[in-house]
Amino acid sequence: MAPRPVPVTMGSPRFRTREVGAFHVTEAWFPPRALLPPHVHDRAVFGVMLEGSFDHLFTGRMYDCTPDTILTEPAGERHANRMERLGAHVLILQPDPTCAELLHPVRSLLEEIHNIRHPGVAHLAWRLARELQTTDTAAPLAVEAGALEMLAVASRQVALDHAAGVAPKWLARARELVEERYRERLQIAEIAREVGIHPAHLARAFRERYREPIAGFMRRRRLEWAAAQLLAGEEPLSAIAHRAGFADQSHFTRSFKAWSRMTPAAYRKAHAVAVDRESR
Repeated sequence: MAPRPVPVTMGSPRFRTREVGAFHVTEAWFPPRALLPPHVHDRAVFGVMLEGSFDHLFTGRMYDCTPDTILTEPAGERHANRMERLGAHVLILQPDPTCAELLHPVRSLLEEIHNIRHPGVAHLAWRLARELQTTDTAAPLAVEAGALEMLAVASRQVALDHAAGVAPKWLARARELVEERYRERLQIAEIAREVGIHPAHLARAFRERYREPIAGFMRRRRLEWAAAQLLAGEEPLSAIAHRAGFADQSHFTRSFKAWSRMTPAAYRKAHAVAVDRESR
């Protein structure tokens, strides 16, 4: 059975909340050592840690959220939270998904898991928290404007990190998983589940970031590994093919020839000839 959506204030005995324009805005205080069991939210979450800290637990990984940390969760992302010894004071935005046109410029920010530190956004979050206590007629406008500014600044920072070559943590972890397990029968759905991203989004982001699809990356790493084994000794080709993760020796031979323009046997022989010449 799928987990039911829970309010962001679950487990928090103290909170302040307001529905303004395109946002549900909540300032919440969580007690020390509290644990929010696995749950999901029916809206995307953009949170900023103001004081204290908690561990953000997703399937297969954990993020440490300390003061000035921005955290984002796509809608429906299953996770848990474990407060540290000082508890946690968090400002949380939940955009209304029906306001698609307004939120389109920051859509990619809200559709991915992020965990980054940004004191500038934290300053804006503190200012917005103060607006939640204000009751004059300008307060709703100030709250919505503050929320939009926070999203814009965070989205720009993520874009700058991407342009500077800083991959999102979940994407870097996906590549690490492939590097660790490229000789196994690893499926993209399994990788996506490990890093908490939809398989289609993972496939698209991986190709854009690393300039090749995940399957191509895995196949290339298998062939590079197999090439090293061919040069290292006289292990039978069938054994190398099996250990490299290919279905059989024929599949290995076809793939290796397409990659190196030589069959595995010819590749090994050419290397042996070259070594023999150098030894003379």
